[in-house]
Amino acid sequence: MINVEPGTEKAVHDSLAAIKGIKEVVPVYGEHDFIAIADVESRSFSLIAPFFPQFVMDLGASYSWLGVIVSVYGAVQLLTQIPIGRLSDRTGRKRIMLFGLATFALIPLLYIWAESALCLLFIRALGGLGASAVWPIAMALIVDRADAGGRGEAMGRYNASFFSALALGPWIGGVLYDWSGQNAPFLLWALLGALSFLMVLLFIAEPERIRLKIGEAPARLEGGLISPGYRMTFLACSSVVLWSGIVGGFNFTMLPGYAAGLGLKASDIGMIYLAYGSSTALFNIYFGRQADRGGRKRLIFIGCLAGAVGFALLPLAGGLIQAAFLFSLLGMGLGMAGPAAAALIADTTSPSRRGEVYGIFNTARMAGVVIGPLIAGFTADMHGINGAVYAFIVLAAAITLASLAIREAGADFN
Repeated sequence: MINVEPGTEKAVHDSLAAIKGIKEVVPVYGEHDFIAIADVESRSFSLIAPFFPQFVMDLGASYSWLGVIVSVYGAVQLLTQIPIGRLSDRTGRKRIMLFGLATFALIPLLYIWAESALCLLFIRALGGLGASAVWPIAMALIVDRADAGGRGEAMGRYNASFFSALALGPWIGGVLYDWSGQNAPFLLWALLGALSFLMVLLFIAEPERIRLKIGEAPARLEGGLISPGYRMTFLACSSVVLWSGIVGGFNFTMLPGYAAGLGLKASDIGMIYLAYGSSTALFNIYFGRQADRGGRKRLIFIGCLAGAVGFALLPLAGGLIQAAFLFSLLGMGLGMAGPAAAALIADTTSPSRRGEVYGIFNTARMAGVVIGPLIAGFTADMHGINGAVYAFIVLAAAITLASLAIREAGADFN
């Protein structure tokens, strides 16, 4: 479990309330500390989502180059999430997370100082490395704290925290951009990144069971990673989180251009993100609980199908309301499929290797973050933004079919 130093519970609680801007926060125990950190960071990064593509193209990038710059973030995570997750299993969580959170405070300032599109490659790569030091560790800690019958709800709450932040961040960033200029969202991001770093540094202790004595060699972890007979289920569930990354890559690369074609401004783009993120967050909570009652394969299939339908209808949207509704449908699909897939991964893999497991799981997400922007950028250059949308419809259909290979886990797992 995660230890909070005596006498600091109220201070942490008050700090979280100030950062999150709400009257009540969840109790600051165990996984909730890390959910709050994830909320702060993801909200911070999403502040720049409404104008980031234009920011990049103003530095001389084409749509294809934009896709490369966006995908570098995920490419670095593809290379680093598994080894960092494995390292956290053996040597501890806190120092690795502190490194990741430190990058979140530095990167916004580097964006402000960037003078060319080439500089952005380095900045995005550093951001990918920092994210690798946070996400697998946070997910492993959450699953460690949940019993087998509550993993769907636990992962639903984790995803809800992420997407509720994603809902508000672009709206806040869009308003700041329209009212105060381009630098304001970057500066707010840097401030929130610094606060999240200090929160972990001062108030979060290393989990007892993975502390190592000075000079002690890391223990070798034994046992198979995936339970016998569930390799295809693992791959299919990973394709679901791949789809989540693909959708995120599309949004970050193409949503502003798509919205501009509808005559919308930055704050309107923020409203679309608000609809998408709110829908994803709420349905993660509801369907996370449903996933614990069974029928996870069904939830995954229907969720992926909803995503395919949402993309198929995007070319028909004529304004803000229709676009917001369709992105809400995309969010609903992710909210149905994501917690069920994450819970199945936990049920069918080794409990002692969860940092590694969720390193792989998040690597699949980052593969989507790589693939999505590249496909979006190149197809938009060749066939326009609607051409990119059609390419994503095909991807959504393929992942929906892949979900049929999932096998439900029995009650005797873990």
